Amino acid sequence: MLLEIIFIALEINTIYSNVFSGFKTKITFKVTTIANDVVVILLRITLLLNKARILRALSKLYSFRNGQQKVNHSPLRKYAILACAVCLLFPLALVIGCVSFALLKMDKYISSVKLINQNSSNSRVEYALFITGHTVLYMNHTLIFPGLVTVLLSFTYLSFIKTFQTHLDEMRCKLLRNLSRREISRALIVFTIAKEIHQDIEKAMSFVSFLVYVLSFGKIISVISIIVTDILPNEESMKIMHSYFIPIWTMMWFILLTMCGTQAKKSEAFIKNMNQEVATKNFVKKGEEQKDLNILNSCSKIELRFTGWGMFVVDKTLFLSTAGVLVTYGVLYASEVSKIPD
Repeated sequence: MLLEIIFIALEINTIYSNVFSGFKTKITFKVTTIANDVVVILLRITLLLNKARILRALSKLYSFRNGQQKVNHSPLRKYAILACAVCLLFPLALVIGCVSFALLKMDKYISSVKLINQNSSNSRVEYALFITGHTVLYMNHTLIFPGLVTVLLSFTYLSFIKTFQTHLDEMRCKLLRNLSRREISRALIVFTIAKEIHQDIEKAMSFVSFLVYVLSFGKIISVISIIVTDILPNEESMKIMHSYFIPIWTMMWFILLTMCGTQAKKSEAFIKNMNQEVATKNFVKKGEEQKDLNILNSCSKIELRFTGWGMFVVDKTLFLSTAGVLVTYGVLYASEVSKIPD
């Protein structure tokens, strides 16, 4: 708890540094940057407040997964570890590059950094420590933390879908081989547990998912502001960082999260096809068995889609809707932002 509060305080300090830095920028860029920074802080606070609920949902998902037999989950785990490694190693490489560039241009930038004693013989050491610390905090705030949150959301969605799909495959085989009340009872238990876990994930993470998408949209708007207003004409390193690295990073995790959430539709289609197969194979049966089929059909009608705070569904249609919004409002924003004075 204390460590998370410290991180939130450091995030606020990062916002302060961005606002009152020595670089002269247009007001539109500062506004979009501050708005994105506020969303990141809201994301941290939301995770802090919902930590117990998220851990409870993940614990139930872990128990649901361990109920399977002879299932290998190592590929998904390897992909999750790889995604986390990318979240850490790529920003680390940028930190090394940015710090090296700042040290090479020390004579140019040292006067803009507020050191304790500009005339001290240790001013260069203080400058190096300040630049390193500020760059690490900035990368954590801009790249590492949003990336790790997206990885958490993406692989939680994917883990639930893959686990449930494995249960469905096993359920389908058993129901087609032997339609009995015992097998139907087991199927209903699986559906009940899946519904409960899905609801827990939605309650714990839907607002987090909403903030992640808002942050992605805000960063793209910020990029439009940079391109249109041509800010920082003499600061090529910062311009490259904001114009290329951050938007590419944002779009990469946007695509990952959206594609993982889309997989839920496949499970819904699988359930519908499974019910049709079971009903077709047993269509001549009557009495209690027919009642059992009706119960199975009614209890298997579940929606497994993940949402962003209930405002939109996380699926591939987001690509088209987001592109439409960006084209519409991006053009309006670009046409008006250039008229705004510094």
